[in-house]
Amino acid sequence: MPEVRRLAILTTGRQDYGILRSTIMLLRDTPDLDPLIWAGGMHLQPRFGPPLELLHQEGVVPARTLEFLAEPPDPAGDAGRAVAIVGQALVADRPDALLLVGDRSESLAAGLAATIAGVPIVHLHGGEETEGAIDNAFRHALTKLSHLHLVSHPTHAELVIQMGEDPDAVIVVGAPGLDNRYRGDLPSRDALEASLGIALEPPLVLVTMHPTTLGDLPDAEVTALTDALDQITATYVVTAPNADAGGTAIREHWRRWAAGRRRVALVDTLGERRYWALLREAAAVVGNSSSGIIEAPAAGLPAVNVGDRQKGRLRTGGVMDVPAQAEAVAAAMRQALATGRSASATSGHGYPAGPAGPRIVEALRHWSPRRPPRKTFHRVPCRSD
Repeated sequence: MPEVRRLAILTTGRQDYGILRSTIMLLRDTPDLDPLIWAGGMHLQPRFGPPLELLHQEGVVPARTLEFLAEPPDPAGDAGRAVAIVGQALVADRPDALLLVGDRSESLAAGLAATIAGVPIVHLHGGEETEGAIDNAFRHALTKLSHLHLVSHPTHAELVIQMGEDPDAVIVVGAPGLDNRYRGDLPSRDALEASLGIALEPPLVLVTMHPTTLGDLPDAEVTALTDALDQITATYVVTAPNADAGGTAIREHWRRWAAGRRRVALVDTLGERRYWALLREAAAVVGNSSSGIIEAPAAGLPAVNVGDRQKGRLRTGGVMDVPAQAEAVAAAMRQALATGRSASATSGHGYPAGPAGPRIVEALRHWSPRRPPRKTFHRVPCRSD
């Protein structure tokens, strides 16, 4: 009988649960791994929807809830509380490893707590670039705290290794958020219309705009976007921003803009089922979310990426990058709607074919974390010109 290892998995909202979902579901049926779901952050905040609703819809019951977000938002204080609260959970639950996603400040805080507690870290989606967001620094810092790197693309593996990580601990698994496209339980068009409260009259455009945390004028960006939307007759499903600094102002801007508009639905969160079902119905995606860079092309949709938040991410031919200027955004939207769905939108991303979840589970099953965890800086020869 193999030894059962406890794996704590931190999810703090829609931004990481969609990435984690397929892995969590597979781990439930993996006898030698015992997943402990820790839910915190946006999952527990009423301003992002009913607490834990997203997890409960999926039949996921957290082993522990971690409350560290303040109201009103206090990013630095939230991160400090996350270090303390995750540290307490690590002592209480004694996991063999902690699985963290990407680039959020709370993920980095959890990584710091695990490092201090001597708990090995598994990191998903390292080695990527988002030059317009402070999250870029969080992601790379978390890479240096982590011990197993499950990356989405060979290019990202190269960057992680360039940062001095052990090549044997870097595994290309693909983009697990794309696993949701294989789900067989996506809601119908009628069910979507009922839940959103609007008719999905074509053309349907999905919109998400997050704060550009390293930008100078985040409010100006969302104003430019809504000015562009006013020029295009379409049905808009707008997802409110996440808990980044500046998100509250953008959320209020959307509420004012959406008020009284018959063909606009503003939602706090869609969840993976509704989002992928909407991708099936939509004509285009616009905004500055990573979903426009990764998920939209996978669905064959053109995407208009506004501003610099996602600068540095790998792109396919279906993504149009435009400055946060109303006329530029409107022109790109007209082009996207004229182009429509295209198989070429998916070309060039280079993610491994097939679902990533099984690759992640296999990597976890064959990994033997060291306690206490130790790391060696692996040098990459420098090129001399």
